[in-house]
Amino acid sequence: MDNDNNDKIKFGRVVLVGRPNTGKSTLLNAMMEQKVAITSPLPQTTRKNNRVVLSDSRGKIIFSDTPGMMAKVDDLVGKRINLESPKESSRADVIVMVVDISRPKSEEENKVIGIIRKSRAKKVLVYNKMDLALDKRDFLPDYNYLEEEFDKVVTTSALKEKNVKQLIGVIFDLLPEVEKDTLGEDGELIKLDKVFQIGMSSKEYIAELIREKAYLYLRKEVPYSVTVEVDKVYEKKGMLIVEARILTSAERYKKMIIGKDGKKIKEIGYNTRKELELMSSKKVFLQLNVEVDRHWPEREIIN
Repeated sequence: MDNDNNDKIKFGRVVLVGRPNTGKSTLLNAMMEQKVAITSPLPQTTRKNNRVVLSDSRGKIIFSDTPGMMAKVDDLVGKRINLESPKESSRADVIVMVVDISRPKSEEENKVIGIIRKSRAKKVLVYNKMDLALDKRDFLPDYNYLEEEFDKVVTTSALKEKNVKQLIGVIFDLLPEVEKDTLGEDGELIKLDKVFQIGMSSKEYIAELIREKAYLYLRKEVPYSVTVEVDKVYEKKGMLIVEARILTSAERYKKMIIGKDGKKIKEIGYNTRKELELMSSKKVFLQLNVEVDRHWPEREIIN
């Protein structure tokens, strides 16, 4: 459909849902053709709804990447995370459920299906990780019964960027048409280039990048005991200056984050800085400290 010669375009909110580690954030990055969401192999990497806007000749899509739904949560942060998908899905025009067909179905999928059944939005089922679902790791039959609850089904590999454009086309087909001149901004959307916008402040985005690197270099040791707060972002003599803190809940975790002779914190800082320089095309000075703050989970719930 060519929307260039009329007054209507496709427009709507598309919410990505699924259990942890199905590849939702990787899929969003692939659809945007640029990194807009942090990723790691660990659950709870995505903690808050992340909104970005994709624009092309067909129209505009407001994507929401939601945290993975967990079956059982005991901690304060986990309980708050499990509220994000239902809240965001209530506003959706299209819900995209992403399943990892290289893993067997679990109770977490049932929770996601429960959310979807309450929505009147159009629904797309995405069989992700087709590149990994081979031989004994092919669990596609576990999920086939879900298809009758969805308007469309697409098989993808977000990591290999297979069938991603097909998925975008399916989403545009399902979105409603609106008059071009009725569109307004959605929240605080920061322009990163001509293709997309991201619905978070620069401080929030940089904090997410730092947390991603912390997950990467700390592996499974302390990720769920850390958060990141960025205090200042400003330019000085053509250089981007960032002042940030990694907060953790115990002194023993602080020592692990810093590492022997400061090795871990240097790795986290160096790799964050390099990525920021690549994105901003500026030199970056990152001042990164580690502090113990036992109350950071309570603040995350409030925010």
